[in-house]
Amino acid sequence: MRNKIVRLLFSLAVLVFAAAFEEMLPKALGVGFPLLLSAVQFHAVRRSLPAVAAFSAAAGAAEDAISSLPLFTSVSYFLAVALAARRLDIPRAAILFSYPLYQIWLSIWVNDLYGSVFSRMIVSVPMGIAVMFAGWAVLSWM
Repeated sequence: MRNKIVRLLFSLAVLVFAAAFEEMLPKALGVGFPLLLSAVQFHAVRRSLPAVAAFSAAAGAAEDAISSLPLFTSVSYFLAVALAARRLDIPRAAILFSYPLYQIWLSIWVNDLYGSVFSRMIVSVPMGIAVMFAGWAVLSWM
């Protein structure tokens, strides 16, 4: 019982701090650091399915709220990425490109994003890869 409470509190702390840092860190061409997406992918392979679904939905809702996106835009993508990382035999290298795919997902659902989808893709590839590696390293250390 105690271990479950510690995991819940850790997940809540990660959710709050990742959302706060994602909002405060600077953005390049409208593309920010995908800290919440990195946390979702980290938890996807380490937690139970109900915990992963709840964390992914909460992280997606936080992303929608801080980015002023339409309701369930990020929630649906975060749930799909978490389930894909959990259930499919996708190598970790393919998961690193989930942030550029997220930019394509956003361009499908939101037509007035800052910058074109191509300029966002150019920035999101290196930024997504760097944040995924750094996020996994920090969360593994914690």
